[in-house]
Amino acid sequence: MARPLFATLILIILCISTFATLAQPVEASDQPDAVARSAWEPSGEIADQQRSFRSKEHLAHEKALQRRILTASTSSSSELPTPYDTLSYDFANSTSCINFYKKWRANSTITDCHAVSLLLTNSNSFFHTLTSAAATSRVLDASCSQDVSQCSAIMSSLAADLLGSDNCAEDYGNGNSVVTGTYKDLVAYEPMYRATCLTSPSTQDYCFVDAVSNSSAPDDYNVYFMPIGSALSAGAEPTCSQCLQATMALFARWAKKDGQSLDTTYLPSARIINSHCGSEFASTNVTVGSNVISGAGFTASLPGLWSTAVVGLMLAILTNLF
Repeated sequence: MARPLFATLILIILCISTFATLAQPVEASDQPDAVARSAWEPSGEIADQQRSFRSKEHLAHEKALQRRILTASTSSSSELPTPYDTLSYDFANSTSCINFYKKWRANSTITDCHAVSLLLTNSNSFFHTLTSAAATSRVLDASCSQDVSQCSAIMSSLAADLLGSDNCAEDYGNGNSVVTGTYKDLVAYEPMYRATCLTSPSTQDYCFVDAVSNSSAPDDYNVYFMPIGSALSAGAEPTCSQCLQATMALFARWAKKDGQSLDTTYLPSARIINSHCGSEFASTNVTVGSNVISGAGFTASLPGLWSTAVVGLMLAILTNLF
């Protein structure tokens, strides 16, 4: 009887060790999961995902630079610029990919987010809007009045659906510039939202509007292309303002997130800015891409070496017993 009892005891110890490992705490991500679920519910609406988490310090920093928005816009949504308003469809998997673009561009749940990341390089109407500071401010009023967590979840889900085999996966795999660009723009929604919604403490205007309006320093505007994959060019000389410093501090945090274009554009741009504005102006002490998103927005700790060794020992003992 001793051997069966001993074996039972070993099994109990093994189970306790296993549950202890599984019960280890998980770390909440501060970005919604990009691939956990589809963007399209049966009704055609977008599914909500978990809200993002940010530290109180980050919240206070952004609140201090946030423009007070009383209404979304004095203009109707139909009068605001839209993405891909002059898109020439040239896809390998033409039917499914074109239909996918047409479907999401007609869905108000998506378009009502007024994602600047989708407008910056893909909207002829937005390009013309930039000639007017007042008109550009109205676009940002509409964009910045949206629920950033909800819209971020929408864009993340749409990015996942874009890569679906029934949508644009073939074109993405072939390096189609429209599809790969759209994916980057969707993933960059939240850092672009937060950057374009910052305001200048001195002018009280959007930092983005000030940058667009400053024709004597075109690199002020070029800074905003970093989240969608374009680093600053060598020799760039943006205005060394509070707006730029706050924007780079925001981008530094997002550069830590694996999968963001900022994980490749931030550091080279920060070094260029520091050569112009001073060595400590923008942080370069950033481990880019270090925050890897896993599962449904959580990163679970792997079992420690001790736990692995105990499990292996228990299995070896059981094998010898039987």
